[in-house]
Amino acid sequence: MKEIALAIDLGSTSTSIHKVGSGLIVSDESRVTVMTKNNKMTLIASGKDVEKYIKLPSQGYQTINTVDGGVITNEKAAVCMLKDFISRCLPGNLLIKPKIKVIALVGCGVGLAEKKDIEKVLRKAGASDVIVLESPMAIAGALGYGRGHFIVDMGSSKTEIAIVGEDGIVTGCSVDIGGDKLTKAIADYMVTSMSSTIPFSLAERVKKELGSMYETNNMSMRVNVHKLGISKTQSEVITSKEILGVIEPYIAELVGIIYNMSFQIPESLSGDIIAEGITLCGGGAKLAGLDEYISKYMKMKVKVVDDPTTIVSRGGMHFLETNADFARLLNVINYK
Repeated sequence: MKEIALAIDLGSTSTSIHKVGSGLIVSDESRVTVMTKNNKMTLIASGKDVEKYIKLPSQGYQTINTVDGGVITNEKAAVCMLKDFISRCLPGNLLIKPKIKVIALVGCGVGLAEKKDIEKVLRKAGASDVIVLESPMAIAGALGYGRGHFIVDMGSSKTEIAIVGEDGIVTGCSVDIGGDKLTKAIADYMVTSMSSTIPFSLAERVKKELGSMYETNNMSMRVNVHKLGISKTQSEVITSKEILGVIEPYIAELVGIIYNMSFQIPESLSGDIIAEGITLCGGGAKLAGLDEYISKYMKMKVKVVDDPTTIVSRGGMHFLETNADFARLLNVINYK
């Protein structure tokens, strides 16, 4: 059998895998439920399937988030997860295991040691050939490698901001502002302003339903909270204006970093970037009005890409499919 080529985006919340010739195969949560006995870890469930084990009484199961900030947090658990995810990309009833080529996508702030950890985990999971690539490069591949791009990729734990040209990343950084930080800020707001606690999962739902950068948004929702010092649950109403007040300082800080980055656009790329504007992607791109908010302060066009949560692995697949760009890429990216 010919080799199978996969582009894998290992995110803190979710992992997506594009397969050359098939497209998106995996888009699932980056966590596993395992059983450990005699120092051997056995996979019980991966991705969304772990939820049913979290709700069951403990029977020796352990649920592990395998990635944090683009870095592997538990090698054995990550191998279990990736073995399962990669198996979903293979044809059934194989007599001979195919060679598996992988481009693994990571953030700008991931160091050499962490890149090598990711490569090691993928090889243990079955990959025979691994290239580790910074995610803004992959996004540029999806957009059209060889032109100038100004990329803002807002994930759950970090935001990648980069200027990419035909010779690779001109400048880039990972910022510790992501969707999870906004969610935690909402949960903290409930404590400080309402003397109440809500679980992270509920704060996440509040963010998704009420989160908006539009000042005119007048939505509200009623949630059950635990009042501090009181055992029983009570009901509170939260408004979109309150949530805007909570998240705007973080978004404003992010825009400040984007603004400073704009002064590092080379003159040779300015024409492309002015014409294209800022490319907004990642799960954070779904925050209502975020593109318009950034555009207002940057005085630049901002566009949200189609399917912003999987564009990284889609872009990685581009390099696997396009021999000329792949050859150019290998001359640019060489971390070993």
